[in-house]
Amino acid sequence: MSIAHIRGITAMAGSDRQAGIDRISSAMGRFRVLIGRRVISRMALSNVAPALDLSDLDVLVLVPAAEAGEGVSVGDIARQLRIDPSRASRLVAGLVEQGFLIRAVAQSDARRAVLLRSATGDRIFAEIRRVKNELIREIVGDWPEDKLSAFAESFDSFTTALDARLGANPDTGPTG
Repeated sequence: MSIAHIRGITAMAGSDRQAGIDRISSAMGRFRVLIGRRVISRMALSNVAPALDLSDLDVLVLVPAAEAGEGVSVGDIARQLRIDPSRASRLVAGLVEQGFLIRAVAQSDARRAVLLRSATGDRIFAEIRRVKNELIREIVGDWPEDKLSAFAESFDSFTTALDARLGANPDTGPTG
């Protein structure tokens, strides 16, 4: 194999890689628009708790069920949602007042207040998961098992890496 041939293969691989990156970027833009509309969450909320806001749902997803033991703090919620602690506190207060969350004392440190989902909060969480899983099941229903498994692994890896990258610099956001 000649050096020119190897360089040609390398250049082709580089352009294939760039094409893949461009394709991911384009898909991310389309995905952002779809997710930005929050269609899945809106459908689930309209079925179970039409009075709740999408921000309330974001909090409910982060708080474990009461049976789980250790809960999360308002500060944990603020960090996870990348919002101001006072905004997180207001969201939590509303959800506690409406009976979707329970304030408790941490098992490991009695000085620490934690939040847990109530039975009502669990019901909403379960409905959100059901609607989301039903939609995904419809989309991937005809995919072979190996394609589904590869996509699930790749999508999880990509999302984890993106979250880690943005978590390191929360002011840096995706451009589209």
